[in-house]
Amino acid sequence: MVGAAIALLYLWEDTREYRGRWELGRARLPLDMNTVSYTEFPAAAVFGLPCMLRASPEISTGSVPSTDILMKRVRPKPHTARFTSRVVAGFGLACVLATFVFIWLTSSPSEGAELPAAAQYKLKLNRAISPASAGTILAASDALFARAGLDVRMVAGSGDGDAIAAVSADENTIGVASAAAFLKARSEGLAIVAFAGCYATSPIEFFTLPDTTLLRPSDLEGKRIGYKRGPELSVVLYEFVAKNSLAQSKLLPIESEEPVQDLLDRKIDVLLGRLDIEGQEFARRNIEYKTLSPASYGVHAAGPVYFVQERTLGKRRTLEKFVIATAAGWSAAYADYDRTIPIIANSIDTPLSRLLITRLMDAQRGFLRPYGTRFGELDERRIRVLHAQLLQRRLLQEPVDLTRAVNYDVLKEAYRSEANNLSRDEP
Repeated sequence: MVGAAIALLYLWEDTREYRGRWELGRARLPLDMNTVSYTEFPAAAVFGLPCMLRASPEISTGSVPSTDILMKRVRPKPHTARFTSRVVAGFGLACVLATFVFIWLTSSPSEGAELPAAAQYKLKLNRAISPASAGTILAASDALFARAGLDVRMVAGSGDGDAIAAVSADENTIGVASAAAFLKARSEGLAIVAFAGCYATSPIEFFTLPDTTLLRPSDLEGKRIGYKRGPELSVVLYEFVAKNSLAQSKLLPIESEEPVQDLLDRKIDVLLGRLDIEGQEFARRNIEYKTLSPASYGVHAAGPVYFVQERTLGKRRTLEKFVIATAAGWSAAYADYDRTIPIIANSIDTPLSRLLITRLMDAQRGFLRPYGTRFGELDERRIRVLHAQLLQRRLLQEPVDLTRAVNYDVLKEAYRSEANNLSRDEP
């Protein structure tokens, strides 16, 4: 339509030019309306120009112009080609604009048209929803997942086995489990693959009540050490014993279903557990405790991992978006406690005071992203050491092909595309 309007404007300007020339020359050039040449006046074919011109005196008397004048007046002028080119250019422009408008109308979503559905995933935890999941909570509440085209629903679990079973049954489920439990499941033949770390380092600690002496590794000798059944905690315990030359004969390890309660009931002297699980429970009950960190004495265990089915790696770009959105969620969680702590408090399973949530958030910084690491980073050396320890203790049925069990490409691409959110600085 715009092009057509331009073409008409050109025609109108041409008409005005010819009408001016007629007014200036009509007294000297008698004109018979029957001899008007449309070659000389092409605009007349469009606007009916002869009807607009006033007849000259020669026409009223019936005089006829001479042959010389007639031949002169029908000779094509240079401006005729200019006018024709204007018409062609206007018509071409109109076609081009019409094409662009058609493409825009057909490619733009019409009112009420449905947007592409977000990719739906379930995040299956190996524990309750707690401040340890603050990054995922903020990624969901701040619509970071939605902007990435993801619909992520977080579901609490009751242990590593629960998360592994959920992933094995559904390719649209992302699981969280300890690195040891993941490798054990992979050794048993499950086609699952780890693609990112939940914590960069293990949050395992030794816990005692205030009246129990636990200042150095040797203080563990002669004490009853309770821990939940599973490869993760047992490997850390025996690695700690080996690293610090403790006498195993003087240790009393005890597998416990309720280690926190057993510690309170004095059935055990020391509890080996996780800061984000047992540590949170102590804090929730307002129970004072002391800790001893294995990392302070040479045991640097791999942290829990995110994992999926092997076939889910075919949607690698989706997993990259998940990592990027979760990292941005953690950055948001630590950016403004006044805004984020109430959001976390309303999203976790176990009610906690805002002050306690703040304490737990501060305590897990060192496990989430220690200085010099990036969010989600998988330490290949730690995973290989853990694999060797599990084989040595015969906790794996078969050696695991780590090149197939752990995928580092998802993180590499996420680091490349989102260097700011996945930087090596602390959150």
